[in-house]
Amino acid sequence: TVADAVAQSCNVSLMYMGEAIGKQTYLEYFENFNFGLKTNIDLVGEARTASLVFNEQTMGTTELATSTFGQGFNVTMIQMICAFNSLVNGGYYYEPHMVEQIQSADGAVIENIEPRVLKQTVSASTSEQIIEYCNGVVINGTGKRARPAGYAIGGKTGTSETLENGVRSETNYVVSFCGYAPADDPQVLVYVVIDRPNVEVQSLSTKYACWMARDIFADMLPYMNIFMT
Repeated sequence: TVADAVAQSCNVSLMYMGEAIGKQTYLEYFENFNFGLKTNIDLVGEARTASLVFNEQTMGTTELATSTFGQGFNVTMIQMICAFNSLVNGGYYYEPHMVEQIQSADGAVIENIEPRVLKQTVSASTSEQIIEYCNGVVINGTGKRARPAGYAIGGKTGTSETLENGVRSETNYVVSFCGYAPADDPQVLVYVVIDRPNVEVQSLSTKYACWMARDIFADMLPYMNIFMT
């Protein structure tokens, strides 16, 4: 099932999905989620990434297949966070910010940074379905190690081969976990990426990203007055 494919990170299933979706629709979603575009976060020097993603000319059958499970293109962490946020918040893509308020030296408020919705990436019903799938990743899938004691969370693991001198490496990987809490009403998102973990078999090391995310959640959720369930 689709739920099992997501929970177990089944690349073959995702390739079949990509074939059914087709290149045109798939590339439209790249743009919907701002992959290849700036997020306009309030930090100097955000990179342009148009050359790091596929387009009509560069995506063939093989590229479509491998990109369905995250290979062959690149996004920045803030692009991924903003896109993932929209998947689990009802479908709303927000402009990201580093601060919520600017104050003067004496504490007077100079500016409030209000949340700003830029677009809707998916429908509310699709968002609910994605949450259900990602909850399954932590309940009985590849993200089980990310769950902090006493809390229900959802998320998705990632395992990607790196490029070594322009050639795909079969031994060096980037592993990640992107998760949210609480599972039934997401309030906070944590994204952990480990580039080439210092272990013998990197392809089996998403657990390190999960453990790190678990520890962050365990520290953060009580601080945010999100109580154990």
